[in-house]
Amino acid sequence: MEEKYEKNVRPYESVLGEDASIYQNEKPKTEKEKLRAMGAKEKGQYIIQYYAAVFLGTLIVAATIIFLIVHFTGKKDTVFGVLAVNSDGAHPAAAGPEYFEPFLEENGVDAGKNQVGVNYTLYMKAGSHEAVDQTNLEMIQTLFMTQAVDLFFSDEEFFCYMAGTDYLADLRDYLPAEVLDKYEADIVYAKGMETGETIAAGIRIEPKNEWIRETGWYESTVVAGLSETMKSEELSVKMFLEMLGE
Repeated sequence: MEEKYEKNVRPYESVLGEDASIYQNEKPKTEKEKLRAMGAKEKGQYIIQYYAAVFLGTLIVAATIIFLIVHFTGKKDTVFGVLAVNSDGAHPAAAGPEYFEPFLEENGVDAGKNQVGVNYTLYMKAGSHEAVDQTNLEMIQTLFMTQAVDLFFSDEEFFCYMAGTDYLADLRDYLPAEVLDKYEADIVYAKGMETGETIAAGIRIEPKNEWIRETGWYESTVVAGLSETMKSEELSVKMFLEMLGE
């Protein structure tokens, strides 16, 4: 029975030959071939879409190259930084690095390749545990630790808070003795938490000070100091003395 059944089975024969188109791998069409197979309307839409994508891609690449060229050839080195915390001036004039360009040129520094880092937008209440104040405090500490601060300005309350953190330099190590004597009554002393040493951390500057009035950062008494991690000791001291009017 099994043998008879096998004899009745007809062998499978394909209706299509081996060279039929469905058995062939379709070759990718060129753009010209695609266009030939399209009608006039389809052809117009395809050209617009195709070349729009090509143009957009080219534009992105070109914009990226231009950005990199400008970024790396136009980037200036920051020679030193100024940080003014809790500024209360209504119309700050020293709002950017360009304000300090004359100072750089006067001291032999090419302002076309170098700049002064300026930050006067941070506000911090001494001893505050509010989230925003803690965030700003971390930012301020980071700026000191990364040598982004050479000159430091603040209201006296916050300055005294920072003076005890060992971030500020002893002015007696940098300013001439005659200048220290002149401002003895306005020197703010502080004891470092880690070193335990008392330093001349800053000098009180009144609003009538010409430099303070010109920058526009403060309308009330401010204390100025030098960072312990100054990037440019020479320029920082010169700026400090210029600020004092010396």
